[in-house]
Amino acid sequence: MQEATVEQAPASTSGPTSATSPQAAPRARSTFALLWLSETAFDLGTTLVSFAVGVWIFSQTGSAQDYSLSILFAVLAGMLATPFAGAFADRYDRRWVVLCCDLGAIAGTFAIVTALVYGRAGIGALYLYAAAASALGALRRPAIRVAISRFVPKDRFAQVGGLTGVSRALVQVGAPTAAGFLMARLGLQGVMATQLCLLLGGAVLMFAALTRAGDRVRGGAIAAKTGLLGGAMNSFGGAFGYLREQPLMRALLLYGALVQCLMVLATTLLTPMVLSTHSSDVLGLVMSVGIVGGLLGSIVVATAWIRRNLMHWILACDALQCAAVLIAGYATGPAWWCATAFVCLFCGSTSVACSHALWMRKAPLSRQGSIFSLVAASNMLVMCVVLLIGSWLADAVLEPALREGGALDATVGGWFGSGRGRGIGFLFFVSGAIGLALTSFALASRRLRRLETLVADRCDP
Repeated sequence: MQEATVEQAPASTSGPTSATSPQAAPRARSTFALLWLSETAFDLGTTLVSFAVGVWIFSQTGSAQDYSLSILFAVLAGMLATPFAGAFADRYDRRWVVLCCDLGAIAGTFAIVTALVYGRAGIGALYLYAAAASALGALRRPAIRVAISRFVPKDRFAQVGGLTGVSRALVQVGAPTAAGFLMARLGLQGVMATQLCLLLGGAVLMFAALTRAGDRVRGGAIAAKTGLLGGAMNSFGGAFGYLREQPLMRALLLYGALVQCLMVLATTLLTPMVLSTHSSDVLGLVMSVGIVGGLLGSIVVATAWIRRNLMHWILACDALQCAAVLIAGYATGPAWWCATAFVCLFCGSTSVACSHALWMRKAPLSRQGSIFSLVAASNMLVMCVVLLIGSWLADAVLEPALREGGALDATVGGWFGSGRGRGIGFLFFVSGAIGLALTSFALASRRLRRLETLVADRCDP
């Protein structure tokens, strides 16, 4: 690919969504504030319900597998919905796309609340609800991201990612406590009723924000000449076409999916690794310190206004993140686990915000919804693979092999240690080592490091 000289197209000042006019800047900030509040309400409700449903399923069945199945069904449903999400975001009025998804979520939540009140909700109904909620979330998310990318200035994309990370971290801190409080006093129906209120409030805020943002942000100018299935195929075809045209962005997608695979594997198995040798209080401490790290990383991105060298930030943060996972696997004490959890989530939140900013800056406006959906689908596919293979590899292969007298006790166990939790720790170590090698290879690639200048920014109308 020849090196591109990037020249920013002048932003139009004739519409209400122009980011360069003095009148548009306060309007853009207030519009984003409404969207941010709406997304925070949606994420808070989703996290509340996810935690409460897991507690309820385990209390009813005593089976961790039943809880894992609810997560797997949700991930699969979201992945299957992503091809349609891109078509909706690129071809239809985004107000109605998001509102229809919110109304669907409200109707499903109301149905579950009613079933719980009358004692008719079973595990199967909760599986179905989790899958439907995940699919609706996958359908609405690209439409919101495309809308934001159309009225927020390009040099603020990383800041937007940081603010989103801040709200996500705050939700992760507060939602489990709030869900536990509501479960203890009102039961699962109380959590679902709270979710219903949050969905209603978020839907009103979202519709108001997209309505005041203007026609250019709302979209819907492209006529739908094909059916829903044809539109989904065209959507993904357009996204794949862009990746064929831009090999560096294709490399970024593949690299991001591989690093995501390693990080999901580590975070998924953190709980059994810590609980193998320590109490739940230690696990809570490690997770709390990690969440604080993620919050601080998002705050740094949101306040520092990182505008350049985004790829350098991504690669450096990923290298530190993988090194932290490697050390966490070798360590056996809470102090080391807390330190590595902090570093891992601090760097992870920074990397994710910068990666989102790069995709928003580079993806062409006409295909943004499709491209964002493809990125989301790749990440969800990685999560499915991890959920299916990761826990099996730890439980059935590595944990038995690193017990006293196991197949690897005399070799790997001699320098890594043997006993409960060492198999999972070894998987952490290997995952971190592979991730560190991957990021080192990426850092050594001059073209990948210079992706930000080699790939031209999108052309705004």
